[in-house]
Order: sequence, then C-alpha cells, then structure tokens
Amino acid sequence: MNQQTLTTLIDRYLNGTATAAEKQLLEAYYDTMKQQAAPVPDAETEEAMRVAMLAKVFENAGIPAPVETPVRRLWVRRAAAAAAIVVMSGAAWWMLQPEKPRVAANIKQQPVPQPGKDVATLTLANGQVVVLDDSTGAIPANQGGAQIALGGDALTYNDEGTADAAPVYNTLKTPAGGKFRLTLSDGTKVWLNAASSIRYPARFTDGERKVTVTGEAYFEVTGSEQQPFVVDVHNKATVRVLGTAFNVQAYTEDARIVTTLVSGKVQFATGGTPVTLRPAQQAVAGEDGQIAVQSADTEIATAWKDGYFRFRGTDIKTIMRQLERWYNIETEYQGDIQHLFVADIPRDAQLEEILKLLEMTNRVHFVTNGRQVTVKP
Repeated sequence: MNQQTLTTLIDRYLNGTATAAEKQLLEAYYDTMKQQAAPVPDAETEEAMRVAMLAKVFENAGIPAPVETPVRRLWVRRAAAAAAIVVMSGAAWWMLQPEKPRVAANIKQQPVPQPGKDVATLTLANGQVVVLDDSTGAIPANQGGAQIALGGDALTYNDEGTADAAPVYNTLKTPAGGKFRLTLSDGTKVWLNAASSIRYPARFTDGERKVTVTGEAYFEVTGSEQQPFVVDVHNKATVRVLGTAFNVQAYTEDARIVTTLVSGKVQFATGGTPVTLRPAQQAVAGEDGQIAVQSADTEIATAWKDGYFRFRGTDIKTIMRQLERWYNIETEYQGDIQHLFVADIPRDAQLEEILKLLEMTNRVHFVTNGRQVTVKP
C-alpha cells in the first residue's frame, strides 16, 4: 500500500466515511505491520500513524477510548517498538509496549541512563550502613528482638517475641533509580519507590505501630485493633489505619502530600481535624496544610508498584519528575509546554525510547547530554 493510499484511507477511516471494505483493508494492513519486523517508517508514515488510534491498545491497557474523537478501532504498529500515537484536543495519547527500542537521532548514547533497579541502603541502629543490591552478602541476623532476612528485592523482619528487647530503629532508603520491598515485624508489607525512605522499629512493642516516610511508599497493613498503624509523613502529616492498603506520595520537591486509599479506611491529618478516606479516595495536602479529598484512580496511584508509569492528562513537568527519580537524570526547561499527555509505560523501558515517543507527538522535544535532559517545545 503506497503512502498516498494509506493516508487517504486513514482520513476516511477517522472521519467515518470509509466503506466496510476500506476498513477491512486498512485493519488488515496494520495487522500485517503488527506481525512483521518492518523497517523503520519514514516521516510521512509516522505522521499518518500519529493520527491513528487502535482499540486493542486501549483494551489491552484498560484505557477507555476518548470521547473527543471519531476514531474507531485501528491497530497501529511502529516498527521495532509496538506503539500507537494520536494527538487530540491538545493532549497526546499513546501506549508503549516493551520491545526492541528505536533510538532517537538526537539522543547521545554514552552514557545511557538506565531504568531503576532493586537497590537500597539499610541503616542499622548502631549507624552501620549496609548496601542492599545484587552483590550484598550477609547482613546482621538480629536487630532489637527481630530476625532479619534478605531475599532478592525484599527485606523481612520476623518478631522473635523477646518482650524485654529495647526498641531499636532501622532506616531503609532507596536512591534515585532504586526501589525495594520491606516486610515489617508485624507482617505489614511496604513497597518503597525511588528516592524514598522509611524509618521503622525492628519490632513493634505495645501501643501504636509507627513509621516515618519520605518520598513514596505503598502499604499493605496487617490489621490489629489493639495497635493502630501510623505513618508519619516527614513531620507534616499522619496517616492512621487499622488494616488497609494505601499509597503515600510525599516528595519534598512536589510541595504536596497525596494519600490514596485502595482498600479499608484511613484517617489523614496535617495537624488539625483528620479526614477519613474511603476506598478510591485520596487526600491532597498543600503547603498550607489544607486538605482536599477527591476521588482517585487507584491504578494510577499504584502503577509504579506494578512496574508502570501511568499518566492521565499529565503535564510534562510531572512526567519528567517521575523520569528523574527512576532514571536518575536532571532536567532543565526552555520554553513553556502546556500540552497534557496520557500514557502507560513499562518502567523497564529505555529512557531514549520514552523521549522519542513523546517527541513523536510534536508537542515536546528533547536534547540529552549524558544525564542532563533539556525539554523544549
């Protein structure tokens, strides 16, 4: 199918004038592209692809088809990386699936920022710092009446039931480009995102179970009516629970604290009267401490835990802040970019592939120099 025919068919498909035979022909063409390792398309073909959206992309990603567009069901394959892109109503919609990347021409290859990995540091009660990564050997077996076990990307504390053991505190911290999991002595599970930390007792004694968090963490709390679980968010807010699953995002550079409840019930406070959250709600506290409660998409809030970036009408600076933490890069901006983006991106994707796909919207452009990324309209 030549370029002129392809463009004409896409135009007719999108404006709803294509016949049944033309629809079948176009869909068959893209099905063929999907199954073949075709060469990288030229600029005109990419432009045609940019205005096409495929239902299977939305279906596979669980994204409702946008109501602003007459687009029907169309599979688009960008050679060497399965991707679909469409620009509509000032927003860029696209989906990336992990395949062999195509490198952007203006992205230098050395050094190449890599996706984050399972790495953290454990600071023990005596100040000893242990690096937790693939090369970690033995770690201290006991801390304050709890046995410690390290397995892959997870650190586990088991309460030995030593009633007279004095409370001792440990701190688990991830760098930019790191993540780690933790099971506390009561069985509570914690996922720690990049550039985050949690301070906790090696074992919980009587009274409330209290930990301190910076950055972002997801909790699955073991229920206990006798011992409420309390998260102190870098001395600015508290989350109090009995047993529940929730996400706390509190990076200092974001100037706000967001707590999203997945299941159960929590109370969120910034010093005044606490607000109570129900599942699929989130509390947002600004710098002034005022709290707004709103509905939340829990899959968006917890996507990082499941290995994805998930953006829905997200501005470029918010996107870049997440990329900064995960790929350990620095960003500067030249010009103002008002467009919003919608995307599902595997967190193991290469940075250059993500930047290239964003560039294909023609709404943003990047120049990279090692770990420095310049963002331009």
